[in-house]
Order: sequence, then C-alpha cells, then structure tokens
Amino acid sequence: MRKVLLALTMLVIVRTSYAQKVAQAYQHWYTYFGTVKMNSKWAIPFDIQGRIRDGVSDKGQLLIRGGLQYSLTKQDQVLLGYAFVPTYNNVSGTWLPEHRIFQQYIRKAKTIDMTHRVRLEQRWVSQPSAPGSVHAIGDWKYGNRARYFNRTQLPLNKTPFYVALQDEIFLNLWGNDISNLFFDQNRFLAAFGYQFNSNLKADIGYMNQYLQTGSGAKSMNHILHFSVFQTINL
Repeated sequence: MRKVLLALTMLVIVRTSYAQKVAQAYQHWYTYFGTVKMNSKWAIPFDIQGRIRDGVSDKGQLLIRGGLQYSLTKQDQVLLGYAFVPTYNNVSGTWLPEHRIFQQYIRKAKTIDMTHRVRLEQRWVSQPSAPGSVHAIGDWKYGNRARYFNRTQLPLNKTPFYVALQDEIFLNLWGNDISNLFFDQNRFLAAFGYQFNSNLKADIGYMNQYLQTGSGAKSMNHILHFSVFQTINL
C-alpha cells in the first residue's frame, strides 16, 4: 500500500508540474453507474452523469448511456450501447448534443479486483451555428475514437472501505472530422470508497483530466468526483 501511495503522489506531482503549461479549470462530476442483471449471461449496464463547471451551479455536460451486455465467461463481457451527451456551449449559450454508438470488451482479473475495458465509439457531434442564426445547431461532425480503461480497487485491512485507482486514455482514429490529432484526452482518478453490500458502493475522489482539442489547444480539469455503483438483480 505504501508503494502504491508513493507512486500516486509522484504521478500527481509530475502531472501538476506539467499542467502549468496548459489552461486550468475546476469541475464537479456526479455519476451513477447501474447494472440490471437479467440472468447469469445478460445484463443492461447504464450510467447517468452530471458534469458541472466552475462550482456547483454552472452548466457543463450531461451524459446518459446504456447498453446490452453478454457475459462470455465470469471474467469476460461484451457490450453494444448508445450514449446521449449534450454539452453546454458558452459562446452560443446553447446545449449542443452528441450521439454515440459504442462497442466494448471487459476483462476482469481473477485474483484481484481489477477491470480492463476497451471501447470503440462512433460519434456524431453537433457544431454551433453562425451568430444570428435561428438554429442552435449549424452542422454535425463524425469521428471514431478508441478508449482503454483500467480500474483497480484495493480493500483497506478487510474493512468495507477501499481505495480505487483508475486511468483511461482516449485516442482518435481514422475518418475523424472532430479532430485529426491522435491523442484526445486522459483521465486519472484516485478515490476513497465504502462498500455497503455486494450490490452497492460509493466513492469520492480527485480526477485529473488532460485534454487536447482539434486545434491542438490543451487544458487540464481538476475534478471533484462522486460515484455510486449499484447492481439490480431481476
């Protein structure tokens, strides 16, 4: 545990030092992850997220996502899903929607609480219209994106409390009108949580999000991150 905490501290120091070269912002993310288990093979995972900029009342982004999941084995799952992601545009003063179709593969380790996830996304992102237009949306851009996610949960001395460490990298792929740059963003999270029972847990932590826009502009968001995870058995 000491080695993990030392490595985490060094990572934060390095990222903070590098962050001095990019624009800084602060956000709150409130997330709920649910899984409706229909039987031993089929499930419906879904999540709802509210991402708030610059405090607790400023507009930011909403995310509503769900899919149909099939378990190949106890450690391996595949999923096909859809996400609706409206983002508030400060310049136009309107909400701009994004539609995503995605496919993913999840691999869970046998001996420790570690999850690997690979996700492919097909994205349709709306663009703001020209000033003075009666329509909020001026155009749509399409892009393919790949994501790799890793989350490890470490119990604290056989208590219901735990520490969670996760990282996810986003990479733009071929046929991308949203951005022609390969690197899109990276999210690192360190969280402290409590396992209420086998079907319910919650954690709170710090997320560091490093982003690169299609123009090459870079920014870093410092995020207070709240999560609730629930499994519902039918």
